[in-house]
Amino acid sequence: MNFRKKYLFLLITFLLLLSCGKEPVFTEMSTNRLKIIIKGTYETEESSKFIPMNSQTLNSAPFQDNSVDDVQDGSDDVFPENLMIDIAEIRLDDQKISNYRQVLTIPLDDTHPFFNGEGVELKTDDPGNGNYHKIKLYIRKMAFDNAMIYKAKGVGFEFDEKAEFVFNENDTKGFDFNQLMVNSYWDGLREEANDLIRVFPMKIPIIGGLKYDRDNDETVIEVRFVIKNFIKKYEYDYYDDGDYKVCHYYAPSDWLRDVKAGETDIGRNLHAVARAYVPGETASVTVNSSAGYVIAVPVTEKISYFNIDVTSDSNSDSYLNGADLRYIIRNVDLPMPPSYPGNYIVPVLDYYLKYERYKSDWNNGITGLTLDQYEAFWDDYEISVKGDPEGDYNYGLKIPPYVAYSTGTTVRFQNMAPGEYNFYNIGSQASYGELFLESAFVSPVTVSIKTGANIVTIP
Repeated sequence: MNFRKKYLFLLITFLLLLSCGKEPVFTEMSTNRLKIIIKGTYETEESSKFIPMNSQTLNSAPFQDNSVDDVQDGSDDVFPENLMIDIAEIRLDDQKISNYRQVLTIPLDDTHPFFNGEGVELKTDDPGNGNYHKIKLYIRKMAFDNAMIYKAKGVGFEFDEKAEFVFNENDTKGFDFNQLMVNSYWDGLREEANDLIRVFPMKIPIIGGLKYDRDNDETVIEVRFVIKNFIKKYEYDYYDDGDYKVCHYYAPSDWLRDVKAGETDIGRNLHAVARAYVPGETASVTVNSSAGYVIAVPVTEKISYFNIDVTSDSNSDSYLNGADLRYIIRNVDLPMPPSYPGNYIVPVLDYYLKYERYKSDWNNGITGLTLDQYEAFWDDYEISVKGDPEGDYNYGLKIPPYVAYSTGTTVRFQNMAPGEYNFYNIGSQASYGELFLESAFVSPVTVSIKTGANIVTIP
């Protein structure tokens, strides 16, 4: 027996010894017991019941954001048709479970699995046994198509071309809004602004946690992004060889973090949540409910992590007490300075005119408001929106792990992890591009859910 044959014999013997466990080693190596699926709806079950995108007027609020100020009537604008996502890596806490690059092009259509409640499966490997609390998605690019570029001409603008970017190594029509989500305006006000990155990775809490055990034949992690009917049109200003251009692009709604005219940072506006369960060890829950959204949250989670409190009572300043804090933030927020165009004489002259206007607007905005008050407004608002009790600013507002829409009779949660939950009925729909405020979450019904069939009745 030569050396190569001896080596092969020893390797096979070693692998056979390893296979003395529950399954042969080659079966073990090829088995994926962890299944990750992603969805694009606020709802856990079925398709989105949010107000449809195509029922909105294309060139006005609420679909068109108020940050669109240069080309307010984009005659060549059309609704987006596809969402494109490029994922580089996936981790559970800090454990790497997927090195596979995964590129998705998803039509904005209720029949697609990403939007109809079925979900799209991602490729992943199995983690080690243990407890995990968040999933990290390293999103390289995220874009909608049908972004349009307009070029300044005289006193107005004319359509130039469709925006294009590189997606999956190909020139593709669309706009990668992921590049703008690294920060929000609030981040730019902080000393640690350069250390805050929103989406690489995007840290998504697993509500209720994940206790992973390889002895289970399958474990499912469901990740839901709020995408369907939560899309708005924004404006991106830039100079191209001295020409002033404006790109109309699409991205998730700025309901939580208002995007101002001239602002390029749109972070903290991509919302997602994850839940985990083991098939066969779940509950089927039928909820008798009046019309509206039915939301279930583990009793171990504070409901304040899942909604926005727009009234401030944490600051003693009389200017704040009893005020609608979110309204204040949107109306006392100071303007953005113009971008410097580079070494082109005509744009530079235009820049200085815009900068004079900016100084005037800034002075008007700060009138009657001290910088200490301004700081207090932002800090109080941040307390209400950061969501995560441990102060991980990547989380932002949490999305409830179980959401379904009742037409007035019943709804059903198909795979609910056993445990004790607070059930809420939210009778009204949120406005287009918005989620729910604290006032919507009232009078919960607390129920202990067990494996198998369960019936819950709430008002």
